[in-house]
Amino acid sequence: MISQVELRRKLIHLFNLVIPFSYMFIFQNKNQMAIIMLIFALIFVIVDLTRMRLAFVKKIFNQFFNSMMREHEISGHFTGATWVLIISVPVIFFLPKEIAILSLVFMSLGDIAAAIVGLSFGKTKMGNKSLEGSIGCLSICIFSAHLLDLVPWIVSMSGAVMATVFEALPIDIDDNVLIPIGAGLTMVLVSLFIA
Repeated sequence: MISQVELRRKLIHLFNLVIPFSYMFIFQNKNQMAIIMLIFALIFVIVDLTRMRLAFVKKIFNQFFNSMMREHEISGHFTGATWVLIISVPVIFFLPKEIAILSLVFMSLGDIAAAIVGLSFGKTKMGNKSLEGSIGCLSICIFSAHLLDLVPWIVSMSGAVMATVFEALPIDIDDNVLIPIGAGLTMVLVSLFIA
């Protein structure tokens, strides 16, 4: 069963949607959005590095965020939020706009669905993930792709599938990095074949 702390952490993950929706509706210029995300990424990197090196900053940070942080984040790695901001910069700058938006939506919603479904109903283990969590991830990615309708169906489905695959991979790289890169590059390649 999913813990209250993990559920709260995943619901906070919904705020990641601010990035693709800001790109879609507010800061629609690629360079402008990439610069904004770069500024935020640098701020978060500086805060994380400061937290790792200065005990009093770590103490203050832990008072506010310790209950939501994973063990590896507490022990001195970047937080998931920092990775979200870091990866959003190249995703926005290098990928076509519609694919970048969809990749970042998959990262946010797919990861949430995989965790909530997997921890609540997961019985079929695949390493430290579950088949049920992957089905949850794939379902929400397909649903969000259909709802947004930004790219041809075959392109968005390839991204949804690869977002699910990369979320489930037993690789020691943050899901917030793997999902948008895996889904985004796949959609770019599929787009080239159907053009």
